[in-house]
Amino acid sequence: MKRKFLCGLLLLLLASLMLTGCAAQTEKAADGNEAVKADTLIFSAAELTQEPTFVDWTQDGTAMQLIARKDETGAVRLAFNTCQSCGGSPYAWFEYLGSNTLQCQNCGLTFPLDTVGTTRAAGCNPVTITDFTVEGDTVTVSSALLQENVARFTNWKKIPQ
Repeated sequence: MKRKFLCGLLLLLLASLMLTGCAAQTEKAADGNEAVKADTLIFSAAELTQEPTFVDWTQDGTAMQLIARKDETGAVRLAFNTCQSCGGSPYAWFEYLGSNTLQCQNCGLTFPLDTVGTTRAAGCNPVTITDFTVEGDTVTVSSALLQENVARFTNWKKIPQ
């Protein structure tokens, strides 16, 4: 028992030494995933499944959200959670209904989840992201891409009361 405790303590100490200096460069995104501050959005690919994962991010004070999933081959697929057709509406986001279906909260159209992050997704679909990297279990989306798309979210989910 004492040996397990000492091993755990040693591992914790080594991990904290390895991360010394990194704390100033990283922050936690709203979903709890680690993200590099003001540079890139980074999250774990290992936790993705064929079901959608909604990844929250704030760019220049604007709340944004990505839909992340793995397709049937295990490839990572990403899209901004705002509608290509209904963009600009405060209701232009998608919710997962189950049974492989997403629904636009603005117009009510539904579509298959397997179109998320594909080039064939057009019309009332989330905005496909193809410019990202996957290295090991880490997905990285550049700040430049997030900045290019922040205007899509300026009215997003700002529903009048």
